Amino acid sequence: MTGKWSRDYILIRMAILGFRLIAPASHLYLAASFHRQKFLISPWFGFYALAEAAFYLFVYLPRNHEIQKAATHPPSLTYEERQSLFRRCKNYLAGDHYPTGWFRSSDIKRENVVLWTLWALFSTETYQSEWDAEINGYLAEIEGLLDRKLENGYADQAKAMRLTLDPVVTLHRPLVWYIIVGGVDMYSSLSIRIRGFKHYTIPKWFHSFPPRPHTILSEKSADPDLSYWYRPHRSTTKLPVVFLHGIGVLPFFSDLIAQDPHIGILVIEVLPISMHITSPPLDRDAYCRAVSRILASLEISRITLVSHSYGTVLTTHMLHDPFLSPLISSIFFIDPIPFLLHLPNVAFNFVYREPRLANEWKMWYFASRDADISRALSRHFFWAENVLWKEELEGRKVAVVLSGADQIVNAEEVRKYLTGEQELSRRWEMDGLEVLFYPELDHGMVFDTKERRKPVLDIVGRFVRLE
Repeated sequence: MTGKWSRDYILIRMAILGFRLIAPASHLYLAASFHRQKFLISPWFGFYALAEAAFYLFVYLPRNHEIQKAATHPPSLTYEERQSLFRRCKNYLAGDHYPTGWFRSSDIKRENVVLWTLWALFSTETYQSEWDAEINGYLAEIEGLLDRKLENGYADQAKAMRLTLDPVVTLHRPLVWYIIVGGVDMYSSLSIRIRGFKHYTIPKWFHSFPPRPHTILSEKSADPDLSYWYRPHRSTTKLPVVFLHGIGVLPFFSDLIAQDPHIGILVIEVLPISMHITSPPLDRDAYCRAVSRILASLEISRITLVSHSYGTVLTTHMLHDPFLSPLISSIFFIDPIPFLLHLPNVAFNFVYREPRLANEWKMWYFASRDADISRALSRHFFWAENVLWKEELEGRKVAVVLSGADQIVNAEEVRKYLTGEQELSRRWEMDGLEVLFYPELDHGMVFDTKERRKPVLDIVGRFVRLE
């Protein structure tokens, strides 16, 4: 993973600049060629410039306009659900930055907080008079947290972050970038196939770009909207593993297979966050129905659930689903997103923060500003259904890996929340909950070396054992 050193900073900035210059350079080249009435340098160079210019004009620009459409929010919470959610949020606050951390300035006024509350608890920006008493109650509680009365009016400089209402911010990716993504996808697919995985694809042609030729050899998915990889389960004494993630963790699979070649591994593909041009992510209920069909088709009735980053949000959905929840024997979160989502860290760090360091620039361009990833986070990420509270983990074996230098998650606060301890401990365990804390690691770095992966593998090895 890109670090914070000067060399990394220069390299990542140069790479971003190079990719961002391709589209304007292609247009300038074509304008100059048109003026000269011939392709300059080489006809092949001209054909490439035409392809890049057309991709920008006829793919990126229309899609960027299309994904700005308003989010379809889940059904509104009931009064009792809003009250319960607000109380839970109030019960765990980190420092004195709540709720001011959700605003561009701490000089917030009453209308700023009203608009933020409408988004956070009511999933709307339209005020309704029947909410007067309820919203006034929330405002009184917030004034108590701030230890001051909110001034009437609206402060322009204190606009709130309202993830699913704010514009979807994207940056153009050139055609050559998707050629690279397609090549990596092909290599990854070959690598995972030779490890004994079989791919199951959805029955839709051209459902993603770049194309995925390897799906010609794939089986038909048990669900029309979700593709996956599966390595058959052969053990009679251990549970299969369901892994929720994107790409880039093949060393983990290799080590897991080497550790126990008989356990089955189901890897759910999440193309909307894998740098492909594709359909939006499934909503919570549709996703859970899809996973249910897949598990039933594979005759899997009990699982160990392992997830990383965005996959931990999908884990939350499965944990809250009345059909899937009983199937989950144990849960392993790695760099989890869902804890303390009422705090602004995840939204600010991934969507709103202006990058400064090398690792921030890398995430900003290659993840945060990717059109499909940005759409997934800005139009299909609803904090109230994604948040997870530690009391919901009771009754299962649960492990959590946190990276202290995580640039997305406030890992230190999550550690304190889960353990209830202020003093730093690299390993903590109580009442079925285990927390591993790596102070020096950034998001995803636990997979980078065999030494770091070993404790992860040890936990999976313990969790899959039938009791």
